[in-house]
Amino acid sequence: MKTSLANIRIQRNFSLLSLLLVLALPLAACGPKAGISETRMMHAPARTPDCALEFVQVDMTSMGFNSAWDLLGYITFLDTKNQDPMAAQNRKLARPRACGMGGTAIAVAMNSTNTDRMGQQGSGLIYMVLRPKSQVTAQPTAF
Repeated sequence: MKTSLANIRIQRNFSLLSLLLVLALPLAACGPKAGISETRMMHAPARTPDCALEFVQVDMTSMGFNSAWDLLGYITFLDTKNQDPMAAQNRKLARPRACGMGGTAIAVAMNSTNTDRMGQQGSGLIYMVLRPKSQVTAQPTAF
């Protein structure tokens, strides 16, 4: 019974994701992406919207990741077709957002494609916004 319940949950989640992507199709005509979101994990001073960014490859599961990088946040792009993380359009959309978060580097956290039972396709591209770990620890402030 547990296996069949798990399969039902997976199918329901897949169906919900497919429905969301199908509902986002009309929005694709209104802008460059079906959806764009930013998630901030920690605060950092904003940089100019055209700041220089490095594209880095990191392993979030390695012990050295947290000692080398501050994870400032994520930028997520939803679209109705496959997305290339290095495409000029994606870089143009990601740069001002990453700079606004205070990032100095960007890395791909996930790039996935989904096709539902009706053959409709959608994709998600998630960038991590990073900066080198500061050697100076922040002093506590009153809230």
